[in-house]
Amino acid sequence: MGYRRESEPSPFRTGVVHAGMSLAVFGGLAASLGLGIHVVADPAAASPSQTLALFETEETGETVSMARLSDPGEHPGGDLLPGAEDTGSAMEMAYVPTEGEAVRIEVTGGQGGPAVGDAIRINGRIVRAGESLSQVRSVPQTDGTIKLAATTTVTSAPPKAKSKSKAPADVYARKFANPEGLPMVGLVIGGLGMNATQTQLAIDDLPADVTLSFALDSKKLDHWIKTARADGHEVLIEVPMEAYDYGRMKMHPDTLLAGADAKANLTRLEAVLARTSGYFGIVNYQGAKFAADKASATPVLERLSEKGLAFIDDGSFERTSLESLSRASGLRYARAAGPIDARQTPADISAELMDLESLALEKGAAFGSGYAFPITVEAAKVWISQLDEKGLILAPVSAITNTRPVEVRTGSLDKSGLFNGG
Repeated sequence: MGYRRESEPSPFRTGVVHAGMSLAVFGGLAASLGLGIHVVADPAAASPSQTLALFETEETGETVSMARLSDPGEHPGGDLLPGAEDTGSAMEMAYVPTEGEAVRIEVTGGQGGPAVGDAIRINGRIVRAGESLSQVRSVPQTDGTIKLAATTTVTSAPPKAKSKSKAPADVYARKFANPEGLPMVGLVIGGLGMNATQTQLAIDDLPADVTLSFALDSKKLDHWIKTARADGHEVLIEVPMEAYDYGRMKMHPDTLLAGADAKANLTRLEAVLARTSGYFGIVNYQGAKFAADKASATPVLERLSEKGLAFIDDGSFERTSLESLSRASGLRYARAAGPIDARQTPADISAELMDLESLALEKGAAFGSGYAFPITVEAAKVWISQLDEKGLILAPVSAITNTRPVEVRTGSLDKSGLFNGG
């Protein structure tokens, strides 16, 4: 009689069956546990929650209000925190449109941290309803204390008086006042828009009176300029100009050239200026050779003057006729003392900033240029925090340009420029 042996079971099939059985068992246990907690748990014992709208606002003049609700029926969806009925205190909720980039998040007392007065902690920072990221970062953070506004209603500022001038150098310049007549110092931080992290860091961490300049080749030039202006900064765009030696670098197609006819350079200038809007002026990107050529520079400076723009010289030129040509054409012009971060060490940057202080005390105003390196941004933050005790005031570069045009030209001409090769 023959013998028949059953085939061995498939290991793969066996594993799949066992895994499915395990998931079914543990899934059932988890579901039972969750159902039990839902049925028998006390909701009142949970941490209170508060819904905030964290958003950035643009200068639209709209009113953003915070309603203090004492009764849930005063506003649709306006619920009080548990226990508010007993204490008489009400939760403050910000009702804002959720269109665009507005984001609503819910933060509990556990994950977000305990409430501090009328505020909460998010990732270690104290936040009130309706505050933007830049507002939160600008408030000094202390352990356990926060300085809250005296009122809980925030309304838009009174309408700004319309500027009589329609020149971009006036319309897009940051408003500034110096009633005490303190010596003014300023900074232009450039090269922005190419690196998103460095650009956002400069916009968020530097005070609004620091002028920011943006590279022409930024793929999100409009976005970054709008973001910087929404945070209060005035902005410049960088116009490429011919240097003596580019080395291995490729010349930008819209570079203003020494020796070129006026029509060619003006066509390139118009193409650059049409890339975006919202800037009060331009700043040179390299350009030592172009700046030394009076015949090539004169039509460009005259066109900038006709358009009501300002020209900020980054201080990198050793030989230049831009100052006298700008005076002749009526162009608003100011020259920086030079770069503050040609040598990227904290000691060297601090030394350059101290030289800037001395020049401001001597001449009444001075400004420097720098690149958006993290070390530069950090050194600038520390320096700016000490200006009050030194009797100096941080001013946007437009204020220095407008109040002391052309006459203020600080720094020695032998300093290397912000961008090498010029």
